[in-house]
Amino acid sequence: MGDGSILPVPLLLTGVAVLAVLAGGWWIRERRLGAQRRAMRALHALSEDIISASSPAEIAEILAARLPEATRATSLNLYLYNRRSKALERVPTAADPEPMAAPVDSPPDGLASAAVVCFRNRTQLNIPDVRRSPLVKVGPKMSLPRAALFVPLMAQHEVVGVLEVHNDRKLGYFKPEEQAAVHHLANQAAASLKLQEQQAMREHMFRSDKLAATGQLISGVASDLRAPLDSIVQLAESLAASAGESDPEGDLHRLTAEANRASEIVWRLVSFARQDQSAPQRVNLNGLVAGLVRFREPEWHVLGLRAQSQVSPGTAEVAGVESQIEQVCLNLLVYAEQRAAASGPKILTVKTSVLAGRALVEIDYSPPEGPDAEPDPFADLTLAGTGGPGLEVCLGIVRNHGGDARLRRRSGLSGFEIELPLASAPAEPVRSIGTTGQPVRSLTLMLVEPDMPAQRGLVTSLGSKGHRVVPSAAEAAGDIVQRLRFDAVLWAVRSGRSGWSEFHDRYRASIPAFVLIADRYDQELAQGLAPRGGFLLSRPIQDKKLTEILREIAARAPQD
Repeated sequence: MGDGSILPVPLLLTGVAVLAVLAGGWWIRERRLGAQRRAMRALHALSEDIISASSPAEIAEILAARLPEATRATSLNLYLYNRRSKALERVPTAADPEPMAAPVDSPPDGLASAAVVCFRNRTQLNIPDVRRSPLVKVGPKMSLPRAALFVPLMAQHEVVGVLEVHNDRKLGYFKPEEQAAVHHLANQAAASLKLQEQQAMREHMFRSDKLAATGQLISGVASDLRAPLDSIVQLAESLAASAGESDPEGDLHRLTAEANRASEIVWRLVSFARQDQSAPQRVNLNGLVAGLVRFREPEWHVLGLRAQSQVSPGTAEVAGVESQIEQVCLNLLVYAEQRAAASGPKILTVKTSVLAGRALVEIDYSPPEGPDAEPDPFADLTLAGTGGPGLEVCLGIVRNHGGDARLRRRSGLSGFEIELPLASAPAEPVRSIGTTGQPVRSLTLMLVEPDMPAQRGLVTSLGSKGHRVVPSAAEAAGDIVQRLRFDAVLWAVRSGRSGWSEFHDRYRASIPAFVLIADRYDQELAQGLAPRGGFLLSRPIQDKKLTEILREIAARAPQD
């Protein structure tokens, strides 16, 4: 101690204590940050699952099972507003399957009264002590949680319901960060519900069009069905009258043929009218068209058409809903028959082929004579007299499958040309391959494309590659990118519309990759985007180039 080379014991103990405090503080901080990171990851994963949910019940089940990972919630209720009954209706779950409705004009006792207040005022309510809150009507012997949080489900400035979250154990919840998390999830649920509603409306319109088409088609082929049935009856009477007098073998062959013809007509009508399968599958387009040709051949004979079938015997598989593709082909085929029957030559040709990765169906016919005898159904958006839906629906079906349909005129003939992309070779679903060849997770992409046909085509193309796509309007892109984690944003620039530059500058820190889609390729712009992880695509989009960009983005994306 005398020479001062050794620190005094009190000073040494003080230093050790300070180091212990610092180490403890660092450990506590790291533990808290780790918990926050885990909660954020759970929140992002929950948001993605909600957006991709297919029904309100699925959203409620996802929230009930996963919300405690991101917050201190112990239970919840999801209410949806019913416009007809003017009431908030609780979505049943496995834990609480009993339905319940809270009329907005006269709410019942319990937490439902606070849910109605939240819905009416369009504002979030945090109730730290449920039994002492004036917003909750407490009935006798009523079981209530300790704390509750009510968040309105806002979608496009409209309240579609209320998310009610409980803490059954402690008073004083929920903390500000938990309120923000629940508010974020409520917005995701509202957006998902709005998408489900729009999808349901589209399916309802399609079913209505198809029902009307089925009725008219059945009426149109009634004579076809009546003819083979009359033949069957006559042949049966003839065989009964001549029993034992002659060899009935020829009549039996005719009887079998007519019965098969009647069966084919009935089967085709039932096939056309059956309920669609929503999940896409691999469809042999050549086989589908060949079946339609066999179905319509008797009608061609009745109409006196000079019909020629050039359907390829090979396989040309496309990805889609078989009944929808069949409806489009049948509708255009019937229209072509009627136009050919009204012409002098009465020519009808059906041909299929494969060209540059696309399956083609060509339906050519001789049009009626006269300058006004052949209207342009694509311009009129109708296919009058076919018994099917309008051209707008047919085009929508084809383009939703990533293809296109056109009217063409050449060498005195008119015709339709339908093209659909060939289905890719079977691969692992929801997986993509990076530039290194190693499998990585599928990508979550936001698509800003104001042109709806182009948007549907891109969504179909990207979805077929196993990626999740969230379409968005330019005005809502900033809000969505803050509430949901994306691996990349695809932004299509259209004439008269801008805003991508401001969006890119503002949110590039939170977006790993940005893909700009323009009318032409600008080398200077591409070089400016590259250092910031951006890409430039020019229209028409080449599938090979798009795949290369997605692979590079997937290679950069961190593993979950």
